[in-house]
Amino acid sequence: MTTESEIELEADLEDDSPLRKLLAGVDRARKLTVWSLLALAVGTSLSWNWSQEIFEVLSRPLTAALALRGQDPRLAFTGLTDPFVLYFTVSLSTGLVFAIPALALQLYVVVAPRIRLRSAITIAAFVLSACALFLAGLGFAYFILIPFAVSYLLDVGKEFTHAITIRDFLRFTVRLLLAMGLGAQLPLIILSAARVGLINARGLLRWFPYAILVAFVIAAMLTPPDGMSQFLVAVPLLALYLVGVVVAAIAGR
Repeated sequence: MTTESEIELEADLEDDSPLRKLLAGVDRARKLTVWSLLALAVGTSLSWNWSQEIFEVLSRPLTAALALRGQDPRLAFTGLTDPFVLYFTVSLSTGLVFAIPALALQLYVVVAPRIRLRSAITIAAFVLSACALFLAGLGFAYFILIPFAVSYLLDVGKEFTHAITIRDFLRFTVRLLLAMGLGAQLPLIILSAARVGLINARGLLRWFPYAILVAFVIAAMLTPPDGMSQFLVAVPLLALYLVGVVVAAIAGR
């Protein structure tokens, strides 16, 4: 026999109540989490077949700098499992790049119930913007930040014989790539928060001194202990923050 409380719960779920909206949002987030993980698994599996070629591309800034200085460009490994861990990490990181559209779609679905425009064009623009910003961050790290940091560190240790391990270099490279790729999402995150009403341009400008401190702390955690590398990380993060301020001002109109 159906109890009175069960009847009331069913009535809540039948109408357009906040409870129903919350449960629907949770269900959408759960489904998209599964799809995101599936996209990550598929991307990782496909990348495994080309993990060696991908690592050769990733290590090119280092090997080219070593060859330019007349040094042996080959990297070393100290543990028996290091090559396997290397290629698996490369595959997983590449799989994450492939999964970015699914992750962006998941973020949008969480925010979408509070946003007025929820058309297919809006969803496509959100996903494409997330992918473009992520790739722009990767490009900045690969073509500018990593070569500069590698050249600087090699010049510092030029009187020593190098024994750079694949594990250390991969950790260094992937950390910078992912940090800049994810950091490039800042304007999109600010836009989403501004559309929901969590933040506004005036508040972001008030927080800018704290943003400077946070940007240089993050840069110090991610880069070698030299001022120029930290500057190359912190300044783009602050530029992205200011872009977010402009975006928030436009969204708040």
